[in-house]
Amino acid sequence: MGQYLSLQKAPEYIKFSITFLLFVLVKDFSAVDSFSTLAVALLEFIIILELVHMLIGFLFNEGNRIKLRLMIDSTIVFFIRDIMLIVNDKFDMAKIVSVLGIIAALFVFRIVATKYSPSVIEEEISGRIKKIG
Repeated sequence: MGQYLSLQKAPEYIKFSITFLLFVLVKDFSAVDSFSTLAVALLEFIIILELVHMLIGFLFNEGNRIKLRLMIDSTIVFFIRDIMLIVNDKFDMAKIVSVLGIIAALFVFRIVATKYSPSVIEEEISGRIKKIG
């Protein structure tokens, strides 16, 4: 139990608390009347969580960089939420296929961003320098 209440986990609890507070203030829970609207609401919560995570990472990490991976993840969840809204509103196959194409392209970008991130490249360069020296 002590591992869950440690001081090292405090930033995660703070992020979750900020996200939950924002979500409760923004979302109208009386409109949640079916499972599909609940799924959309949960996806909106995940989007807000990713955005808060990205903002806190930008503000408190050295270098003040936004990780491209976090941006792509939140965009993928946003488009998944959009598909849920399209299916709930009016089933339009052309819109769904186009959004799925965008999601597929975002997954490719995420893989490329993970493989060629500056931190991975810096680690490879430092590893090569250590081998040489």
